[in-house]
Amino acid sequence: MVALSITVIVVSAAVALASTAVHRMAQARDRLAAVRLADNLYEDLYVGKRPDGQQTGNSDGRSWTYSSTSAATADIPSRARRVEITVDRRFGQDLMVEAVLPPVPDAPATVSSN
Repeated sequence: MVALSITVIVVSAAVALASTAVHRMAQARDRLAAVRLADNLYEDLYVGKRPDGQQTGNSDGRSWTYSSTSAATADIPSRARRVEITVDRRFGQDLMVEAVLPPVPDAPATVSSN
C-alpha cells in the first residue's frame, strides 16, 4: 500500500512537471510569434512599405495595431516618426513596441529612357 502511494505521488509530480513544461513552451512560441510579427511591421514601416497613421490588421490569426506620429516637439523640429506597435498574444499581455524611425524614404527616382 505504501509503495502504491509513493508511485502515485511520483507519477502525479511527473505529470505536473510535464504540464508546466508544455505550458511554458506554448508561452515561448506565442511570444516568439508576436515578436516576429512586430518585427515585420517595424521593418515595413522603416522602409516605407506601410502607410503612416493608425492601422489595424490581422496576420496568421493574430491581431495587431500600429500608430505613427511625428517625433517633432515644439523645441525640437524633426521629420522622424514615433511608432507604437501592439501585437495580440494568446498567453499574457499584448506585446507593445515603441520606436523612433527616420523619415519615410523618398520614392525611388524613375529612370527616363529618353
